[in-house]
Amino acid sequence: MKKIIIILSLLIIVVAIGFLIAKKDQSYSATDVLENADFNVKNPTITIHTVDTDKEDIYTKIEIPEETQKKLIQAFQNAKFDKTTINPVDYDYRITISLNTGYTMYLVSDKKSLNLLSNHENYAIVNDNDFFSILEKATK
Repeated sequence: MKKIIIILSLLIIVVAIGFLIAKKDQSYSATDVLENADFNVKNPTITIHTVDTDKEDIYTKIEIPEETQKKLIQAFQNAKFDKTTINPVDYDYRITISLNTGYTMYLVSDKKSLNLLSNHENYAIVNDNDFFSILEKATK
């Protein structure tokens, strides 16, 4: 009887540790982050504004060529995300990805993170598929 209790206790410990490791390493896809996003729409677009709190009009729209928009959306779609926290003072960009609906978010480029306006969730982009390098080239 003692062996069964010891084996059962060890099994519970192993399962609990496995659960904690799996939960810790959980990352999210773009469709997890952007609830109900349909990346297969006919004409997806992305609108980008720089954020500068020192100006009276803090948002400045950046014109992005259609081909660059497609690259940005594709990179975002293939990225992986982890939940994090963000200081709102650090926002560099406000972007809206228009798919089946508009998904507006604020980005912090040096920390590779974002804040979704729809639910105020914060995510770090852990595998951005060159999203931020494409964004940097497009905004220069």
